[in-house]
Amino acid sequence: MNVEIQDVGYGGVGVARSADGVIFVPGAFTGERVEVEIVSKKKRFAHARLLNVLDASPHRIVSPVPTVPGMVYANLDYAAEVTLKQQQLKTLLQRIGKLDVPELKAPVASPQALHYRNKLTLHWDGRRLGYVGEDNRTLVETPMCPLSQPSINDLLKQLRADRLALRKVRPGERVYFRYTPQDGVVVGLGKPPQGTLTEVFAGLTLTVAADAFFQVNLACAELLAQAFRQAVGGAQRVFDLYCGTGLFGFLAVQAGAKEIFGLETTPSAVASAKQNARRMGVKAEYRCAPSECLPDRLPRAEAWIVDPPRDGLSAEVRQNLLQALPECVLYISCAPDTLARDLAQLTTAYQIESMQLFDFFPRTAHFETLTVLKRL
Repeated sequence: MNVEIQDVGYGGVGVARSADGVIFVPGAFTGERVEVEIVSKKKRFAHARLLNVLDASPHRIVSPVPTVPGMVYANLDYAAEVTLKQQQLKTLLQRIGKLDVPELKAPVASPQALHYRNKLTLHWDGRRLGYVGEDNRTLVETPMCPLSQPSINDLLKQLRADRLALRKVRPGERVYFRYTPQDGVVVGLGKPPQGTLTEVFAGLTLTVAADAFFQVNLACAELLAQAFRQAVGGAQRVFDLYCGTGLFGFLAVQAGAKEIFGLETTPSAVASAKQNARRMGVKAEYRCAPSECLPDRLPRAEAWIVDPPRDGLSAEVRQNLLQALPECVLYISCAPDTLARDLAQLTTAYQIESMQLFDFFPRTAHFETLTVLKRL
C-alpha cells in the first residue's frame, strides 16, 4: 500500500495513518509518500517495511558512509535531524509529562556528525563480530563503525584479521574498545578493559576507570559543560547522584562550589572520583551506593545534580528530591520519555527554568538534555 508519513516519532520511526489505524514505517521521514508492506498488524496499529520512496522529503540524503544498526537518521540531512529531535522532545514533554512546555533553548548540534564516539562495544558469536540488528536477534557483521573514532576503526580492522586474538573471546561475549587521545585505544576481550585512562576535558585532567561510564562524544560534551557551569553557578555545596567518575561535580567546582557529595554504584568509578578529588584538592565524599541511599544526616545542599541512565530517576530518588527541596536541580537526561515522566512529578515543587537539547548521538535516535529546575 502507499501511505503518507505525517511524523517521525521518538526512536526514528515514520508514522502514517490509515482507516485501520497507525502504521509505523522505519526509514521514512515526514512529508514523504512511500510504498510499504505490512509485516505485522495489531488492532489499532501496524508495522510496515519500506519498499519505495515515491515522493522524497527535501531533507532526504544518500548516506555518505555504510550504515550500522541504530543509524536511523543516516539518510536525513543533519540539520533536519536536530530540528526533528527538538520537536520530539516537545511532544514527549506534552504527551507523557502533561507539561506546559516552556520555550526551549535552541538545540545544540554535535560539532561532528560522524566518527565522534570514543567507545565501541561489539558482539562475538564465534564467527562474526558486530552489532545486534534491529530485530534484537541477528548479529550484523561490522567491518567498521562510522560513528566511532578513526583510531577505534583502525584497531577493529587489525583485530578482525587476528583470529587468534578472537579465539580468546567465547561466543556470546563482547569486545570493547575505548579511546582517549592520551592513551590511544584499549581493548577488552570478553570483558571491559581494566585499569585507568586519562581524559583531558573542559579544563580538567581526570583519571577515569576504563570500565566506567564517561561521555562518549567529548566535542559535544564540551558545549554541555559550558551550559552546565553557567547553570550551577553560586551553589556552594552540591549532591551529585549517579556521579560516575565525578565529572559534573568537578564542573560545579569550576563554577565555585566548595563541597561535593556523590553516589555511584560502579566501584572503579567511585575510586576514580576519589582520586581526582584528592588531586584537585576538592572537599568531596563519594560512596559506592545506589542514588536512593542518602545518609540520614546529610548537610543541606543548594544544588542537586542527577544524571541517571535511560530508566530515569527512581520513584525513591524523586521522593527524596521533593523532601529535601534543594534550591536548584540540574537534570542531565539521555532519555526524553523518562525525563518527561520525572518532570511531571518534580514540577509540583519546581519550575523549569531552562531546557536545552544537546545532540550527543548524531545519526541515531538518541540525544541528551540539560534541564534546570528552580524551587517554587
